[in-house]
Amino acid sequence: MKFFIYKSLFVSLLIFIMFHLTFGYTIKSYENQLMNNFSEDKIQFVKNKIREELKYINQKDKILYPEDAEILGTFLKKILSEINTTN
Repeated sequence: MKFFIYKSLFVSLLIFIMFHLTFGYTIKSYENQLMNNFSEDKIQFVKNKIREELKYINQKDKILYPEDAEILGTFLKKILSEINTTN
């Protein structure tokens, strides 16, 4: 009975080590990538970039091309008509 328990503990330990050497490393690398992508500096950089682009767009007379404006207009009309029919 002791021998079975020792073998079971040894096999469990080997499985645990193998898991951490294979999947654990991969999970850790993805976790580090996510933390780097969503760091405070990067978030502030994206916010500032969006603000700069919005300031630039607000200085223009026309934001959309005529074709884009037509497409968005028909899309919004369809949405409004669906909202009005459901009420």
